[in-house]
Amino acid sequence: MAIPVHVITADWTLHRESLQRIREQVFIVEQNVPREIEWDGEDERSTHFLAVNEIGESIGCARLLPSGQIGRMAVLERHRSTGIGALLLDAAVQAARQQGHERVFLHAQSYAETFYRKGGFLPYGDEFMEAGIAHIAMEMKLPLDFAPPEAPLDTRPQVREESARATLQNEASSTRRFNGLNESYDALRELIASSKRRLLLLNPFLDHELFDRESVVEAISALARSAPGVEIRIIVFDTKLLVERGHRLVELARRLDEKISIRVYREMANAETSSFACADLDGYWLLPSYEKYDGISDLADPINNRRLTEAFRTTWEKSRASSELRTLRI
Repeated sequence: MAIPVHVITADWTLHRESLQRIREQVFIVEQNVPREIEWDGEDERSTHFLAVNEIGESIGCARLLPSGQIGRMAVLERHRSTGIGALLLDAAVQAARQQGHERVFLHAQSYAETFYRKGGFLPYGDEFMEAGIAHIAMEMKLPLDFAPPEAPLDTRPQVREESARATLQNEASSTRRFNGLNESYDALRELIASSKRRLLLLNPFLDHELFDRESVVEAISALARSAPGVEIRIIVFDTKLLVERGHRLVELARRLDEKISIRVYREMANAETSSFACADLDGYWLLPSYEKYDGISDLADPINNRRLTEAFRTTWEKSRASSELRTLRI
């Protein structure tokens, strides 16, 4: 049984020995990175992260530079392929968001590009050599720092929070935060209405409270019938509830199977599983946790649309059509 691991924000002075030991083993011993490149003098001004298991072993690390660059991602060999790298990457991204960065970037070893894509990063530029190893530059534009409000929002769209409790209002921003089922539903309907050519939906169980509403199904139906070449794709994780309870959207997909496709991604959902929708090349709607109706949407954010679309495509490629849903009747 794997030993649970958690990631801490490490102090370079206090945790220097553990951080150096991991990086020495992974980069200098295993990958033959020259010491003068590895120890570049940037550590004292960086934010560091340390993966520690329940018996106190330090088994992975990463750092965030003041520029927003994530690097020195390393996990000891015997602990790899267990999700520790993803935990470290997420901790670094969250710290960058809290520090106010609008963008994070990294130089990924080329073989690890798929790993970073799954984490929401997209490549830019050509492959290059760094420390004798092929790399690719990758970046992620950070969405607004998400913190569900204590009461329903009734303000105009907001921009990045300067703190967890203080926010600035900005009428020019197209970003919308929503809280609760009704606001989540309204934002979803707004996104669907904005779509002209393509709509992507991912929700583990195609939540009946949101997606089985008559108005949502009618809006998707109108989109599907609006023009030739319209594409609507839907990913779910499980078909049990859909088969047991029936679902208007699934029935619509059965009737309009040339326009609407549903695939099943066979993975267990958990509290960290998000739900999102992408409209065309600009709009998105996001629940950071599919279990909570607290989220964010934007009808004019092509960068976050592209990031979520890339995540959708990766999941779509690993998904399969379901014979149960093809024959479902309402």
